[in-house]
Amino acid sequence: MSGIPGFHNPAAWEQLPNARLTPTTRDVFDVLTARQAPGGEVRVRQADLAARLDTTQSAISRAMTELRDTGLIEGRTRHGRVLIHPLFAGYESLAHMVNHIEDPATFIWPLHFPSGDIRPPRRSDPRTGTRFDPDPDGGEPAPAPKARPDLRIAG
Repeated sequence: MSGIPGFHNPAAWEQLPNARLTPTTRDVFDVLTARQAPGGEVRVRQADLAARLDTTQSAISRAMTELRDTGLIEGRTRHGRVLIHPLFAGYESLAHMVNHIEDPATFIWPLHFPSGDIRPPRRSDPRTGTRFDPDPDGGEPAPAPKARPDLRIAG
């Protein structure tokens, strides 16, 4: 495939906190999504990920296992190739995403997110100040605050 994966499914990214990923696993997932080809295929070695994130290869291995267990990446990794879940993959456009997901040849495996409350974001995020944006379209605008009624003094 050609092109740059600049479109992500915003509805899927809103559900990502429900996966309750560890900080290292989230960092690995962010690197994978940043390096993917349109459609979600990534060619990367665990040693490269360990060097990029300045951690051990065993920590990367645990993170990859967690990503497989939640369903964010395909369960089978072949020769340094990883496939990101089609709902979280990047695409060239909205039309490319819809065509890929609706294609009968595209296998959409289940996601296994734990149920419960959404975990709040980390207070200190080492990705702050980097150019990587996991939600490049900016997401939905924040809702406007409801107008508060004027207070009146009784009397």
